Amino acid sequence: MSTRPLSSTASPSPRRRLLRSLLLTFAALLVVAGCLVGYLVMVPPSPYTPLAGQPASQVTLLALGDQGSGNLQQWRVARGMERVAESEGGLNMVLLLGDNFYGKPLTGTGDAAWQLKFERVYHGNWLSHVPFYAVLGNHDYPNSAAVELDYGRKGAGSGRFQMPDPFYVRDFGEVEGRPLLRVVFLDTSQDAAGRLRQADFLEAAFAKGGPAPMWKMVVAHHAIRSGGGKHGEDQELLAQLLPSMQRSGVDIYLSGHEHNQQVLVHPGEPAWLISGGGGQTIDTFKPAAPTDDVPFALASPGFARLAFTPERLQLAYYDADGRQEQRFLWARACPWMAQGCLHRDDATQIATN
Repeated sequence: MSTRPLSSTASPSPRRRLLRSLLLTFAALLVVAGCLVGYLVMVPPSPYTPLAGQPASQVTLLALGDQGSGNLQQWRVARGMERVAESEGGLNMVLLLGDNFYGKPLTGTGDAAWQLKFERVYHGNWLSHVPFYAVLGNHDYPNSAAVELDYGRKGAGSGRFQMPDPFYVRDFGEVEGRPLLRVVFLDTSQDAAGRLRQADFLEAAFAKGGPAPMWKMVVAHHAIRSGGGKHGEDQELLAQLLPSMQRSGVDIYLSGHEHNQQVLVHPGEPAWLISGGGGQTIDTFKPAAPTDDVPFALASPGFARLAFTPERLQLAYYDADGRQEQRFLWARACPWMAQGCLHRDDATQIATN
């Protein structure tokens, strides 16, 4: 009686079939991801269409710094920003507080980092249709700074990235012929001589002829006062810029550099607002309980929202997912500076555009 030899082509085991299926799936995902990245990098964004119909009597902005990592945290914060703009009634602009690009310096206005760390990150019904006013941070120097200025001056990409000069001034909103908000944007990464020139520029910007603005704000990268974090207070900047801000009656100094969120108030000084949780690793610290000088400090990624009207400023901080952490109110009729006028607020309805 003859017997057949066993076949050498036996079916693979279920375990081997599963492994092969997983490898094929993973390879397919890599191909899809590669195609997606290629699309994001190679296909330029459409020019943005500014939003119409928002009242000039209110200016609402979101502010964040130290955002340009390109990692998941930056994308997560961007999604939170879009949620807040949608849920809380609109948006006029975003302020980028410096360190717009970490990692390798930009090689030009066509560098892929523009897509992966700015253009494609900030998108949606609101973020795709508002300008982003930017200042330079220390990580933007030396090479990326020139490229960022070139990108802003040319209106490259979507045209949302606004940076005409290392330091500049803009008015926003209007009430009875007066600017609602005047903002002076500074480059605090310059040397001491450059900072002193900017102090003169700041004073001239707030003293120029015409109706006086109702609110005055200075935006820069480096925090001057700090209640905790990696860098601490900057005494050199304080000496160079504070006298000019006091003589000009500046209400707010808004910055990043510290990778956290803080509000600080000192007698006779502007409100010192820090919003440095836009996408980079957070600077951990253990802030004390709220005090008169430091009513809010949190080691958290996220962003700030400022809504200006002729009657008041509403300031709120949010985490990376767009959940509100703390809110403040400043009545324009209040006769003092930030200390005495800027108060924690848990009751007032959020102002919407």
